[in-house]
Amino acid sequence: MNRDSAVLVFLELGSDNAVLPVSLECITAGRKLADALQGWLFGLIMGSSVGGAADHARHCGLDRLYTLDCPLLGVYHPETYCPAFLRACDETNPHFILMGDTLASADLAPRAAFALDTGLITDCVGFEADRSGVCFIKPVYSSNVMAAYTMKTKPYLVTIRSGTEDPAQRQHDKGAEVVALAVEIGESTLMVEVLERVLDEQEGPRLTSSSIIVSGGRGVGGPEGFAVLRELARVLNAAVGASRPPVDLGWVPPKAQVGQTGEKVGPSVYVAIGISGATQHLAGMSASRTIVAINKDPAANIFKVADYGVVGNQEQVVPAFTEVLKEILP
Repeated sequence: MNRDSAVLVFLELGSDNAVLPVSLECITAGRKLADALQGWLFGLIMGSSVGGAADHARHCGLDRLYTLDCPLLGVYHPETYCPAFLRACDETNPHFILMGDTLASADLAPRAAFALDTGLITDCVGFEADRSGVCFIKPVYSSNVMAAYTMKTKPYLVTIRSGTEDPAQRQHDKGAEVVALAVEIGESTLMVEVLERVLDEQEGPRLTSSSIIVSGGRGVGGPEGFAVLRELARVLNAAVGASRPPVDLGWVPPKAQVGQTGEKVGPSVYVAIGISGATQHLAGMSASRTIVAINKDPAANIFKVADYGVVGNQEQVVPAFTEVLKEILP
């Protein structure tokens, strides 16, 4: 193994203290990259009481897992996470650092890149490695173009879009070695005080982790139209999303927005109902593996990217579709 080509994957934890699915996807991407470079694959977990998450992650194909367990790391705070993250970088000296493209990484990644005096490539969907080096692929210009980026500085710091890889699965082996790191974090040195945290209550699967998403656009007609979509989503055990107009009109909460200024998703199945297919929306869901479009306008742009399309009024198509699924699904 080439230690100079070590890949470090930051494994972010959710509110349930379990590794996020997108972080497990980063393990898959990291494994491919490490194998291509004949290098090590390291994992990093930071948090409070991380034993359960570490026990799962160490069996997911890592060569070594580093942990930083501290009460002050229980929830994300830039003034605690950044120095802890840099401590792990000092210990592992990685050539590549991968992390999921999440709200936390949107804050942590640029801070870490500045501290490490290196560059940052965000929202990547793949990479290419050859003798000349490694370049990372990301969509640009509202996903109309795929661009390849490389860096002259070390380490490469990269965030990975959700849905671009299969999440790493627990393997039946002895598991990676776990190395506990220590870092001194003083609460008295923090300049920012968190006064309150409010958890986002949500029914059903989340957009960023669901394998099926049912999304609606302006063509749904109003809040009552989304009630029909939610019934379909319930039958499919899917998350409910939306394009920007329904969010702006107050039909659905902002957390449901998929697109360039919303969530970027890549589920196995994306059902677009009453969505015209504006480039801003396509930028957020173009990584979906199978796209099903339902729209009464046969010229709608969404049909250009759809794998399956139904031309018809969603008020008739969606309820009929839902009833058939109820009969055939367990």
